[in-house]
Amino acid sequence: MTNRNVAVFIDAENLFKGYGKLEIPDISMEQILEQLEAAAAREAGAGSIALARAYADWGALGLEDYRRDVERAGVETVQVFSVSKAEKNAADIVLVVDCLRAAGDLDQLEVFVVVSADGDFVPLVRRLHELDKYVIGATLADHPVNNVLEREVDQYVPLKVKQVPPAAALQPLFSGDPSSVPATLPRTPARVAPVEPRADKKVEKQSDAPKAERRADKKAEPKKSPKRQDTPRKTKTSWHDLAKEIEVVHAGAASSPSEYKEVVEKVLADDRVRSFSDQLANQGGPLPMLAMALKAAAPQLSPSDARVSSLSRALRFALADTPYALARESDDVQPVLVRRSTDPAGMLPDLSLDDIQRGVQ
Repeated sequence: MTNRNVAVFIDAENLFKGYGKLEIPDISMEQILEQLEAAAAREAGAGSIALARAYADWGALGLEDYRRDVERAGVETVQVFSVSKAEKNAADIVLVVDCLRAAGDLDQLEVFVVVSADGDFVPLVRRLHELDKYVIGATLADHPVNNVLEREVDQYVPLKVKQVPPAAALQPLFSGDPSSVPATLPRTPARVAPVEPRADKKVEKQSDAPKAERRADKKAEPKKSPKRQDTPRKTKTSWHDLAKEIEVVHAGAASSPSEYKEVVEKVLADDRVRSFSDQLANQGGPLPMLAMALKAAAPQLSPSDARVSSLSRALRFALADTPYALARESDDVQPVLVRRSTDPAGMLPDLSLDDIQRGVQ
């Protein structure tokens, strides 16, 4: 079972339409999701997409035809109507509200993808960082990106999608010519699984007893005195604040697995990175948090550039001669950073250079 901890929020008017411009690219939403999911797995060690939503006035010319392709890819389309002259910001506001609600209510979501090149989303990115979420920005490769937004996100993905128009999807849903409607429509299973409600939210079952009896029973019960909190509440570690204290240790990229290993060992020798890693390992922190520290210390370091398929495999190779390792309790959760000396349950075996070259998983 795949761990689903990625949430995708798409500013469709920015991605497809722009501000008052009608430029609907002939690309597939399925291809966009595949690139986003691959980038999240490769650079942040994330799982797969749990929810994906796209925001726009889908009745606008051009968008109403593309909407079908978006929904067939498993993306929920959110209709946004402007109630003022600020038409440009209508979808942005709804996206921000939904995104922050998901970040606050769904603890299993650790990686948030904001598909837009708009600098208005910078405050959203900063708030997600305060909530210790790993944030990915993305837009089409040929779209200009706000430089502040590109700098604030943990990772920016230029979407390079082959120009393959979804022919069936781009046809109008209804036409005056019956022959234009296919006899049967292809059925594509949705990529995105519905998000389960939090387990800690219990629903109380209504009693079948009459209301008068329930009121009498309630009066008969002695009132419980509130419990005193003798111990102070444990404060949550802010990984983003700790990552901001890390300075660049290695400015260049890595073009091979062995060079990637050398850079990681060099980064882990830095005092601040080691302090960050120690605290993360003590708490069994997930890979997106470790990815933040690596990004701060080595901004150009990438598993894909080093010809390693994912962050998880890259670190199982790079951490082999360090005090740290990766562990995973079961197949439906992503790996976490642990101390090798504690010999934790579920510790993943190290990978050698030969394993990497042979593609051992």
